[in-house]
Amino acid sequence: MQIPSYDDLTRPIPDVSPNEVLAAAGSVLHQSDAARSLPAKAGSHPSVVAVAPHVLYAALHDNGAIERLVAIARDSSPRIERHPGGTVVLDVSGLTRLLGDAASIADHLARAGAARVAIAASQTTALLLARAYDGIQVAVEDPAAALCNVPLAVLQQLVEEREAATVRPRPVRGFDVLGRWGLTTVGELAVLPAGALSARLGAEGVALQRLARGLDPRPLVPDPGVRRFIDSCELEWPIEMLEPLSFVFARLLDPLAAALERADRGAIALHLRLRLTDRTVYPRTLTLPVPMRDPRVLRTLLLLDLESHPPAAAIDVVTIEADPAPGRVVQYSLLERPVPSPETLATLMARLGALVGDSRCGSPQILDTHRPDGWTLAPVAFDDRLRLIEGSTASPSTPMSPSMVLRRCRPPVAIRVAVERGRPVGVAIDRRGMPGGVVEQAAGPWRSSGGWWESLRWNRDEWDVAFEGGAVCRLFQDRETGQWFVEGVYD
Repeated sequence: MQIPSYDDLTRPIPDVSPNEVLAAAGSVLHQSDAARSLPAKAGSHPSVVAVAPHVLYAALHDNGAIERLVAIARDSSPRIERHPGGTVVLDVSGLTRLLGDAASIADHLARAGAARVAIAASQTTALLLARAYDGIQVAVEDPAAALCNVPLAVLQQLVEEREAATVRPRPVRGFDVLGRWGLTTVGELAVLPAGALSARLGAEGVALQRLARGLDPRPLVPDPGVRRFIDSCELEWPIEMLEPLSFVFARLLDPLAAALERADRGAIALHLRLRLTDRTVYPRTLTLPVPMRDPRVLRTLLLLDLESHPPAAAIDVVTIEADPAPGRVVQYSLLERPVPSPETLATLMARLGALVGDSRCGSPQILDTHRPDGWTLAPVAFDDRLRLIEGSTASPSTPMSPSMVLRRCRPPVAIRVAVERGRPVGVAIDRRGMPGGVVEQAAGPWRSSGGWWESLRWNRDEWDVAFEGGAVCRLFQDRETGQWFVEGVYD
């Protein structure tokens, strides 16, 4: 007796050619104009053209209607993703058999309640088209051609919103350079030589050009429907002072902190929305250095932020939403010095920001420029600071510090210099405590100039001089005015 195997009972699967696959897909999607409008590129598989996915983008101007938009998106497709600014992206490639071509899908979503709708072959193209134009936009062909006339400011807003939504936002400086070059549209950025753009702007310039060409930096990541930690309170009487508002914050933050603790989560960002008596909404977003859920710390941070950025009218409704993140596990050691907690450092930085201003409080970073003393203030990275404190013990592998450092004078100190044969031989300075006198040695000049297209241009000759007492300074002469300055003192 012979027992038949699975291969004997099943019919063999015939080989299917690419042309047969394309013909079968065309018969199924015979009503789809979008599928016929996508031309097959040379060297590409024909079946890819028939099933090219489309992405929908819808933008909201009303923050309170975001949940309705998410409900519309979930009714249309299981693959949706939220984006900053009250936007939703979803894959609608499976709706062609149900609703028809791309234009019919866009019209159906617009009638369902989406304020702006754009359908394109990539997420970036759909996002930029919906932000640039009102109504319905359908572009299922070449993304670069569809984005040719989109203003560059639309791409800048998209990039800045994405960066602001990250845990540690970084400043985007490439658009300042593009503006000085005279670029105004996304198409002008897309046609620039990639090699020359990379040489001038580095990796940031290449990433911006890829977005201008409609290329997605990553695939669509479906939103799994994460639980939202949000609470709201409608006040009986409007509030104008911060002291009574702190009691409202405590009433909202205590249950939110308890819910975060039960879910083993911490808040990585707080979104505060205040509805004012003039019927406007005043939003504030507070990015936290590490996940935290102490309600007293969160309340203090919100109050300090409002102290620096007060609303324009009295408050009617208060809404607080926390972005959850996995809770952090801290292991202390008996052999190391205690360090300040991230909550303490965050509160300290918030108090300093409320006292002197956010733009004057942060961590100094050197700018990628030839401008003398080019630097900026960036948000403090608390994790890196804690690691520096914990690892401050010197070890044999730790590199030695430089023998001399330049302590800059901000602003540079004006001086009088005696010059012989083009070299400084004496320095007279009126400020007490600054070195001066006869110059024993002088090295230079080093000519530096740039920024002629800006108001902050520079053109100067730099010298390093050593005085009789042993002090070493850096001097420079402004070539336009002829004035001499002390830029710093070497230690």
